[in-house]
Amino acid sequence: MTVQPAIQNNLFLNPNSSKQNLSETLIIGDAVYDLADHTPMMVQYLTMKVNYPNALLLYRMGDFYELFFDDAKRAAQLLDITLTRRGTDKAGNTIAMAGVPFHAADSYMARLIAAGQTVVVCEQIDETSATMPVMGEKSKKDNSFKNNTQSKNSKAKPPTIMRREVVKTLTAGTITDDALIAPNHTPTVVAIDIAMPKGNSNQPLQAAVSQMNLAVGTLTTQTLRADNKTNADGTNSPIENLQAQMLTVLARFAPSECIVSEAITEEWLLWLRTQLDCPIIEVAANDFHPDHASATLCQQFEVQRLDGLGIADTTLSQTSCAALIHYAQQTQQRHVPQVNQLIVEHNDDYLIIDANSQQNLELFTPVSANGTSLISVLNHCKTPMGKRLLMQQMKRPLRQPARINQRLDAIASLLQNANTLNNPDNNVDNNLNNTVVTRLRETLNTIGDIERISSRIGLMSAKPRDLRKLADGIISSNQLTALLTQAGIVAEHAGLLPMLMQQLPAQLPAVQAVADLIECAIILEPPAHIRDGGMLAAGFDSEFDRLTHLHDNIQATLDDMAERTRQAHQLPSLKVGFNKVSGFYFELPKTQAKNAPSHFIRRQTLKNSERFITDELKEVETEYLSAQTLALAREKQLYQQILTTLSSHLSELQQLSATIAQIDVLSNWAQLACVYNWQRPVMTNGADDGSLANIDISAGRHVVVEAALNATNSSNASHKSTFVANDCQLGSLAHPERLMIITGPNMGGKSTYMRQTALIVLLAHCGSFVPAAQARIGDIDRIFTRIGSADDLAGGKSTFMVEMIETANILNLATDKSLVLMDEVGRGTATTDGLAIAHACVNRLLEIGCLTLFATHYFELTQLAQTPNSNLHNKNNTSGIRNVHVAASDIDGQLLLLHQIRDGAASSSFGLHVAKMAGIPAQVLNDAKRYLHETLNTDNIPAADDKTDLAKSRKDKRQSIMDDNMTSSTAHASVQSNSSDYNQQQKQLLSVYDKLNDVDPDSLTPKQALDMLYTLKQLINR
Repeated sequence: MTVQPAIQNNLFLNPNSSKQNLSETLIIGDAVYDLADHTPMMVQYLTMKVNYPNALLLYRMGDFYELFFDDAKRAAQLLDITLTRRGTDKAGNTIAMAGVPFHAADSYMARLIAAGQTVVVCEQIDETSATMPVMGEKSKKDNSFKNNTQSKNSKAKPPTIMRREVVKTLTAGTITDDALIAPNHTPTVVAIDIAMPKGNSNQPLQAAVSQMNLAVGTLTTQTLRADNKTNADGTNSPIENLQAQMLTVLARFAPSECIVSEAITEEWLLWLRTQLDCPIIEVAANDFHPDHASATLCQQFEVQRLDGLGIADTTLSQTSCAALIHYAQQTQQRHVPQVNQLIVEHNDDYLIIDANSQQNLELFTPVSANGTSLISVLNHCKTPMGKRLLMQQMKRPLRQPARINQRLDAIASLLQNANTLNNPDNNVDNNLNNTVVTRLRETLNTIGDIERISSRIGLMSAKPRDLRKLADGIISSNQLTALLTQAGIVAEHAGLLPMLMQQLPAQLPAVQAVADLIECAIILEPPAHIRDGGMLAAGFDSEFDRLTHLHDNIQATLDDMAERTRQAHQLPSLKVGFNKVSGFYFELPKTQAKNAPSHFIRRQTLKNSERFITDELKEVETEYLSAQTLALAREKQLYQQILTTLSSHLSELQQLSATIAQIDVLSNWAQLACVYNWQRPVMTNGADDGSLANIDISAGRHVVVEAALNATNSSNASHKSTFVANDCQLGSLAHPERLMIITGPNMGGKSTYMRQTALIVLLAHCGSFVPAAQARIGDIDRIFTRIGSADDLAGGKSTFMVEMIETANILNLATDKSLVLMDEVGRGTATTDGLAIAHACVNRLLEIGCLTLFATHYFELTQLAQTPNSNLHNKNNTSGIRNVHVAASDIDGQLLLLHQIRDGAASSSFGLHVAKMAGIPAQVLNDAKRYLHETLNTDNIPAADDKTDLAKSRKDKRQSIMDDNMTSSTAHASVQSNSSDYNQQQKQLLSVYDKLNDVDPDSLTPKQALDMLYTLKQLINR
């Protein structure tokens, strides 16, 4: 069920706000506020709130962020905080109020954003009232004469309202602060622009989906088009085609929020709301206007023309990207210089896995709460940017063999050099304690999130600890160069690893300069925020050092000044002192007062001494009184200058971050390959050798299941179990068939076998080694899955309807290069209807020519392997279908699952056996067995393939029944006869069996035993 976003209307600047501000009333949402009824502070709040009618405005008041009116009620409900009130206005209306402390505001903001809200932060900019504290200060340590002096030299001023401004807008897709971002989450925002042809035009439907990752600084865009024609049967209309393409892109982008033009049609807006589970924001149509889109992009990327960016001829990509830039500037209240990379994607670049298939394969989230996703098993990267890059690579599996092999070469190089360095005899050792891979990962573990830190530097919001982590990360990345060099990687050579070495700090002086600047400017353990200062190192700025020294060492400064004055003017008895009247002063005894220099100004005469002031002394006094304030202001000014300097190296820092992420991902793949004994796949391109897509996997294994077994074996060494590996060949030289029908018992492993094939193909296209003894993967364009059962009751879709929708999607979109997994198609309806649908689907998939794994319990379908098919791509095979089954045996009524895939069709699904394993009551099982023999038309059951284990088991059991006249339950399930008399005899035997099964012979009296014999005789003679 789709979660509807709370914010669906235009978020930013109310178009009528400027006019409203000139009048005495303001309209915010459905409420009307008369400014004459409110205090100056509430007027200030309302004039800001009117510009953000649909967002929650956090209004800074001292140590709290306050919310008022409807914002307060909404926040109190979402955050479970106290809803109070700020009195009433002059008209007697209650002003609802709720607040959160500013020092803990991040956690509250994160919860509001997670709830789909947009948060606008309004900060205090300066103080104009003497009674208001300096922002962020918690105490004042100035001497009492400071206030006395100020009060004497200044006149009372009327209280004024502190100036406040909106400093940032926080939305789900544009947040960059780690405190606001959920773990393992990457905030992104997408913009969608759609162009529909007018009237009866034959122009194609077009759309563009663009994604902005503000933390990384990238814009990614893809243009979609659908021909304006409908199939003869009315299926696959242009809009449906465009929507299917859009869903594929959105599954890859996984946005945190989506922006669309306010001019979008209601039909498209309704469809987006039903498909996306993120907030959908309508922004001004002018943000998507094509007239200024080109200029916006040229200004952002500092180019004269768009030709070099790859979107000069795609207007919709221009408008959607420009809208994202406008949106980022509005939310951040400034330019976003870190957004400096534009990526243009095409469907042919990647192996496409739609959202349903991602869920069925449990790539990123498990189906059940206790399940395990693939990413949780694979993602052991050590850096935050490495974890995000691995996720991105899994959402964008490559199709170009050259790029895939480049990654595979790098992994092989790490493994080869690691084994050669640490195992001179080339003996494989899974203990990685001393390998280069392990040392790389230990070093990577010390590197912080350079990617997001760089983004915050671009936004001038980086904190002191961010800079410290950046410097430490740069220093650690120097160790990566040393480790790669030690492993024999040379920067001047060809390949991915040498190319990455060239982008490490050893080859980038600008990055090293960044680390040097931070090292000399920021202390080793800086504070979390800049509001209280204390982050700059001594010696970085002489003026700051002087002010700090002056405030912290005022007595030493005065003593030093007094000593210099004594020596200069031969005044050995000169003293320095302070009082509330004179401030700082020099004191001389009467005998030396007459020798006072001319620049001494007499301030006070005492009985035995004279007190003087000098210009230098008054200057020190003035500086001391404001030293703390001046030092903090100077420190903040210098910090902003540091950020400005660092922002000029944004591109180099982003390049370094991307390099470290790549090395992290490669070392992660290498670690997995070594621990789980993965092997390098061979990638082939059908365009090069003229062949179709194909798969040839030897001893393949399921990544997640094998990892779970290893974990179990580690905790329970006495009962170890191993994963049963299986081969899979489709379209290969040895098995040119393109459709494999998989039969066998429930719980036998059919679904595991199909999924492991898809995961091996996915990993290979990601550029990873794979869990198989050998794998040869052809050119696969998409992976489709129809696995499992689920309904959509809220959407009015039954389980069978959901199944048919997924099946229709596959049949409409699959190509001869697609890999299709179909499990139990047709089981949600009547047996005859389901069999007919499954039969037709098999024929359609054969016509398409895609690689298909088709698991079923309809044994009638196995006969298709003997039926010639004239629509095959491979003319050497008469049917294009290969029958395989999951090996299992029935031993004395117990089902033994071998989890092995073997040739031939199965003859039984052993459903009753699995029901028994699940704990179905014995009476229910007996009734099921009786019904099976009473109603099953055995004439329609095809003859079993004697080569399969199931058929042999069934044949042996049938022979045993015929020879020994056994009446066990397994005998009843195996007997076949075309004679009605024989069926009648079986029913009599079952009645006798049930009667005997209910009798306890030891509890019968002789008379009861005799009666039982008569009863059994009657049953036989009936």
